[in-house]
Amino acid sequence: MGPRSCGSRVSVLGLVVLLLAVGCGGPLGGEAYPTRPITLSVGFAPGGGADVFARALAEAAKGVIAQPIQVENRAGAGGTTASAYVKGQPADGYTLLFGHAGSTILTPTIAKTPDLKWDAFEPVARIHAEEEILLLRPDSRWKTLDEVVAFAKANPGQVRVGGSAVGGIDSFVILSLEKAAGIDVTYVPFDGGGPALRAFLAKDIDVLVGNLSDVGATIDAKTAFPFAVASDKRSPIFPDVPTLKEKGWDVVFVQWRSIFAPKGTPSARLNILADGFRKALDSASWKSFRERTRSVDLFLGPAEFRTFLGSEDQRFSTIIKELGL
Repeated sequence: MGPRSCGSRVSVLGLVVLLLAVGCGGPLGGEAYPTRPITLSVGFAPGGGADVFARALAEAAKGVIAQPIQVENRAGAGGTTASAYVKGQPADGYTLLFGHAGSTILTPTIAKTPDLKWDAFEPVARIHAEEEILLLRPDSRWKTLDEVVAFAKANPGQVRVGGSAVGGIDSFVILSLEKAAGIDVTYVPFDGGGPALRAFLAKDIDVLVGNLSDVGATIDAKTAFPFAVASDKRSPIFPDVPTLKEKGWDVVFVQWRSIFAPKGTPSARLNILADGFRKALDSASWKSFRERTRSVDLFLGPAEFRTFLGSEDQRFSTIIKELGL
């Protein structure tokens, strides 16, 4: 009886230790997360749509995610400079990557750097999307899409169009339009929407392609006006502006924005982040940002976002082949 009683007491003690470890978040239950600030790496210069989005999301996540999110700009190579950096960081959920179609699908495919594509990371969440817009200045020699296209046909290479780096959505709008409309323009790439906008306002380029995070304030100030939208239907924001599609050119692109983590980041941490970002979209600061930029929330969690990325990858791979890139 003595030995069995002793064994019973040891078993009970072991069970208590096990329950305490799990309940207190000890080694068996996993450590608390996050316990220190999180870095969000953005592969584009300050002032552009990616940077504005990242800082708005970081602000919205305050008080929802337990630690602050610090935005860090690592511009270059169509956003993939930041991708390469994040890829080399520990898979612990403390370094995240801003991503969109250009930086996670298009540029790595064209540059043949598959180790920097979306599937080299852990998808955390897709957050929102914006329409791609083509703009002119009020003093431009052209006022309409038809006028721009007619001039480009008669004067190959003389229309200078600026946007983000080649491989990004901006460049694909123009490359696709060139092929569909049978025109030839000069595309001038920049390290993000901010530098492109500054060059446009300085009259270094004739046409700007971007989204409302980049150009909304400029349109409101009447220092630029939209003359075409690369959406499936006319924009509810600019109902009088024609789509490229209605002109007979199937050029439809949406700039979605999202968050990734290094490959191997624990799924529990991915879910904590995704849930935090989802809740952040209900914050007053995010609602103000969404209204100001006139964007649309299109939230997807890790699993659904991964499925979406697979379909986008196939779609863009087809477009890349069609464009001969």
